[in-house]
Amino acid sequence: MKRRDFMRGALPIIAAPLALGGVPVRAMAESLMTSSFTCEEVGDRVLVIIQLAGGNDGINTFVPLDQYNTYRNLRPRIGIDNVGVRRYIDLDTTLPSNQQIGLHPDLGGFKNLYDQGKLKIVQNVAYPNINGSHFRGTDIWLSGKDGPSMVENPDSGWFGRYLDHRFTNYPDQYPSTDMPDPPGLEFGSHIVSLGFHRAMGIPMGITLSNNPSNFGAQVNGLGGALPDTFPDSDYGRELQFITDVERTTNVYAQRLTDVYNMGSNSANVTYPMTYHSNASRFQNNQLSPQLRTVARLLAGGIKTKVFLVRMGGFDTHENQALMNKPSFGGHGTLLYHLSEAVNAFMEDLKELGLDDRVIGLTFSEFGRQVGENGTFGTDHGTSAPMVVFGKGVDGGVLGNNPDIVNINRNRLVGFEWDYRQILSSVMMDWFGVNYGTLDVMELYDNAVNLPDIVNSNFIDDQGNTIDFKADPSCDLTVDLPAPTGGGGGGGGGPTSINLFPEGQALNLWPNPASAQMKLTLESESMQPATAGIFDLNGKLVKEIPLRLFNGENTLDLDVSDVKEGTYILHLMANHGNSFSAKRLGYAKFVISR
Repeated sequence: MKRRDFMRGALPIIAAPLALGGVPVRAMAESLMTSSFTCEEVGDRVLVIIQLAGGNDGINTFVPLDQYNTYRNLRPRIGIDNVGVRRYIDLDTTLPSNQQIGLHPDLGGFKNLYDQGKLKIVQNVAYPNINGSHFRGTDIWLSGKDGPSMVENPDSGWFGRYLDHRFTNYPDQYPSTDMPDPPGLEFGSHIVSLGFHRAMGIPMGITLSNNPSNFGAQVNGLGGALPDTFPDSDYGRELQFITDVERTTNVYAQRLTDVYNMGSNSANVTYPMTYHSNASRFQNNQLSPQLRTVARLLAGGIKTKVFLVRMGGFDTHENQALMNKPSFGGHGTLLYHLSEAVNAFMEDLKELGLDDRVIGLTFSEFGRQVGENGTFGTDHGTSAPMVVFGKGVDGGVLGNNPDIVNINRNRLVGFEWDYRQILSSVMMDWFGVNYGTLDVMELYDNAVNLPDIVNSNFIDDQGNTIDFKADPSCDLTVDLPAPTGGGGGGGGGPTSINLFPEGQALNLWPNPASAQMKLTLESESMQPATAGIFDLNGKLVKEIPLRLFNGENTLDLDVSDVKEGTYILHLMANHGNSFSAKRLGYAKFVISR
């Protein structure tokens, strides 16, 4: 049995939840760099990761105003209005036309942070061969992989590998005087996130509940004394793994309680806890209690460096909007909770004098389809935006609006930024890691053409200039030269998501071709199919409907209307609009006349 699968089933049984401020919390002590990374300007910095579970609809989050008419044609019932009280919010009219964004009307908190220069919107984020499964897609984001490189059962996450690299002797030498706290804390889940796992050793997941002051009694009451010996078997090794997790839980419980009790939130800041109307099933704010607890722990002196918090509900297949009220409904409510919680969190940190220590970012496993479905919702899509926030962020918009005109099967075709480029930029400029550490994190190959995320020219209220970018020379890891070549979207234009998907290599001839080509392939059954012709930027040029028969097929393809150039033919079994439509194969060809 895989350890991760074992933990999924075992942890809810053997560990009681600890709640700090009413929020179930679990501690991840996989390590960060307080001891071994001593540069004063970055030694106390914090990263907060917000997971938007379910696949956030980026197109209604950030409406592409340069294509607004197309947008409303594709979304006649759920598209955000451009008139009235609940019209979209103009983000920044000084931006070029292809970056003009209309914020969902419930994103007032984001607008406030953007106007302060503390919010960066990153458009068109994805990875090669994007996966439409919630579980698989989330694992890819947390592991730092992509479609082609993802293994069946990943054993570690990108921040878990980083933490393990910084505290190689964990847990034997921790907690210590220099690092009395778990370097990572996770909220809002009953299992240890893949992101905090390392290839070897426990991920330090503490799954607790109830009042932290009662924690010792809870553990003793659950199962008595922990065993000291274990059978020499797979079961014995898994039991020892879980026992080690329990033992570490006991070590950190009192410290977390003490830090929480020593801290407090600003009396001048209110975290919104409910939606402003009764028009949603997500009335209560999931995120506010989590971020409020993070702020209180930081005020109490916790040295934890990575926090993972969660919001669910973004799988908006239906009731994303309400009839005749497109900005209300489930999605708008979630965006309100996200925006207002983050805005309150940043204001709280500012009042506490901690806002120069924290950067946060959002991620979701994928975006949604471009056109609405028949149930006032949207189905699984491809690329989506990320948001990075904090006093140290170089605010603005990165990337162009998604192209909602040239789409394939109701989905965005390309992406502009590989998510690992964004992560690499944050890790290098916020935590000061070098290329050697990125290699340990398995992000090195994608650390090319990195965008500016951290602000090197922040002007404070007194007119002082602050350079928030960390000095990578503080990282004592043996450095590597900067990577070259591919590795992501690169910011230079769209990159194909499924340029070379899995499947057989197809036979196309003649190649080069002028006007007509023939396609030969074996098919296991009679089925409809579609041949999509893509250019090398991943843009769909033409679709040709086909019908396959069981056995060998020879089919005629008309390419007389395709311009000269090099293309990829991508053949898929046509299973309607299902995201799991079967990929049959691909071929590269040239049109020459």
